[in-house]
Amino acid sequence: MLDTADTLLGKPVFFRDHRFVFPVLILTLLGSLFLLPAAGLTAPDSTVVKQLEQKAQDAFLKGDYAAAAGFDLEIAEKHPGSAARRYAVQMLGTIYEDNLIDIDKAIKWNSEYLEKYAGSRQVPFYQGKLASLQKISDQKQEQAFKTYQSIRSTQDSDEALVKKLEVLLKEYPNFLLKDDALHDLGYAYARLDQRKKSALAFQAISSNKLTSSDKVSYQNADRYWRMRTTWAWVAWAVIGMLWAVVLCMKPWQRLTWASTKTFLWGPALWLLLTAASIPLFNSLETMGYPIQIPITIIFTASGLNLIVLFWLLLLMHGKFWTARPRALRWLSPVLALLMTTGVFYLFVVYEPNGPYTVDVCVVKYDYWKSELAELLVRHHDQGQAASVQDK
Repeated sequence: MLDTADTLLGKPVFFRDHRFVFPVLILTLLGSLFLLPAAGLTAPDSTVVKQLEQKAQDAFLKGDYAAAAGFDLEIAEKHPGSAARRYAVQMLGTIYEDNLIDIDKAIKWNSEYLEKYAGSRQVPFYQGKLASLQKISDQKQEQAFKTYQSIRSTQDSDEALVKKLEVLLKEYPNFLLKDDALHDLGYAYARLDQRKKSALAFQAISSNKLTSSDKVSYQNADRYWRMRTTWAWVAWAVIGMLWAVVLCMKPWQRLTWASTKTFLWGPALWLLLTAASIPLFNSLETMGYPIQIPITIIFTASGLNLIVLFWLLLLMHGKFWTARPRALRWLSPVLALLMTTGVFYLFVVYEPNGPYTVDVCVVKYDYWKSELAELLVRHHDQGQAASVQDK
């Protein structure tokens, strides 16, 4: 029987009986093992494991993927309790999928990573990856997959890249990763400034595979393509119509040497204004990155404006305005604006990445407009404050 005095004193009386000691110790030990985190069970990596991990990383960075896979495989098979095994298993799946291209081994190591190491955010990604690899294996598309992966891993120019991707899509029209190939093709054509082909590539991608960035790129490519076709044709039509109108007025019949000498002051002043505007062109930027516009391009655009000035000279000496001076005052600014807009639109839009430059100029114009509005508001507020102080 238990000692009543010991119980009243609050002592753990069951320890006085040696029969309870060993069961309690065993239960405590088991409980502590269950409470330890999984990472705590992993022993610190030995020097050998660290050396293997470093060798695998160095080989991968050098492009020696077979050697990298060998080092990672040694870690995965001979050091199962090491912390480096997680990274080794992940790299084995990547190497066999992207570089050495062995679908069965890629499925094996990606599956193991998914089962043992993948975090909650990685699970959907690896599940989708494994599903795609399994479909490629089941439908015997290993050769198409190898061709596509070799295209992606080769550091080719964009010209060579689009040729290889076009051949791949033509040779394997039912390729399971066709949407991925079209995605790469669309961006490659965009970098080459071939906007029509870029838009068509994005348009061919399945709607459920289009990401938000893909949609933006498709919209830009489609819009840039139309800027060089539909809107360019409109600009050419406007310019042609304005020249036809001027020539129909027979302006040469009213031109004199005095009026021609007066006209020559306009081009001279315009060239001086262009030279003074060089710092303004150099300040153009988008998203913090400066836009480099060569000086030759700026002066070429200035030269084009001389054509507009010559057209304006002919317009003002047309016979039609002889009895209509008021109509000339009202219509000549509008017609001159149409001619200037048409000429400069064609000049910019046919430059490399010209449609993108148009977008940047529009953004810059909106910025200047907002700055001007803010300046006017500040000036108005300062004027009101000064008037209140005077009172």
